[in-house]
Amino acid sequence: MKSDVFKMEVLELKPIRNKTVVIYLIDKTRINSQLNDIDILKALVDKNNINFITIDINNGNFKTFKNSNLSRVLNALNVEYYLLDMPKYAYGYLYEEITKKEEQINDLLEEYRIMDDKDSFRGLNLKSWIDVLKKEVFQEKNILEIKIRPQWIVKKILDLIKKHKNEKVSLIHFTNESTLPEITKQLRNLHIEAIVYNFNNIYNIPYLIIKQEESN
Repeated sequence: MKSDVFKMEVLELKPIRNKTVVIYLIDKTRINSQLNDIDILKALVDKNNINFITIDINNGNFKTFKNSNLSRVLNALNVEYYLLDMPKYAYGYLYEEITKKEEQINDLLEEYRIMDDKDSFRGLNLKSWIDVLKKEVFQEKNILEIKIRPQWIVKKILDLIKKHKNEKVSLIHFTNESTLPEITKQLRNLHIEAIVYNFNNIYNIPYLIIKQEESN
């Protein structure tokens, strides 16, 4: 296992030249440690000559990953894997503005709470302003987690591919359901073959359905 190393980086996504890349994307929350899952993933690794695996660990929670079912499954596969996350300095910089707005909301909520006449013009305006700020915070968090963060994950995947000596690189990337669409879109925009795998259960028997979505 190799963990992400902190360094100052610039978010820049460029197509990879002189390499053929295939990435199999899987929602990591659907993996468990049952024997069938291990066998299915092992077959996927062997059949497609997987060079390595990457995992989006979501805000640097290494301890949670270590104790997860996915960690146990990957350790059983005996395949090199990398833990990826958005750099803390980039996340912190972007989240700082969100935090400021959240603090402002808390102050305004307290001011609104102690108001005697909440139905007054001032009270209604204050409530309206609080609602606007809450909406802005929700939207900014959504953009950060669903748009910007996946771009950083894609960048880190690209960096690993560039370092790999093979001209043809195949890998599996485990991510969250919420970020899967954006990561798939970004990879395909870079002319990388991105295949989405979905785990399903019928009569409690895990199996894989291969589903390659149309490029956006």
